[in-house]
Amino acid sequence: SVEPIEENLLAWQVEEAMRRIGEDHRRILVETYYRGRPYAEVSGELGIPVGTVKSRVYYALRSLRIALEAIGYED
Repeated sequence: SVEPIEENLLAWQVEEAMRRIGEDHRRILVETYYRGRPYAEVSGELGIPVGTVKSRVYYALRSLRIALEAIGYED
């Protein structure tokens, strides 16, 4: 099991990494990953094609991983 201190550290690292990625990437991850909204719904709300939502999610996750590595996160 994960210790509370480790959980808090991970939460801080993810929060810090989210701050470091671009606004478009941050928003797309919040809407699709954290809020669990369908790509089509987010696409309609943002006025962008579903394919653009998919590619933004891909690049946002890549940016997030790079940001996490920069602050010392190891999985």
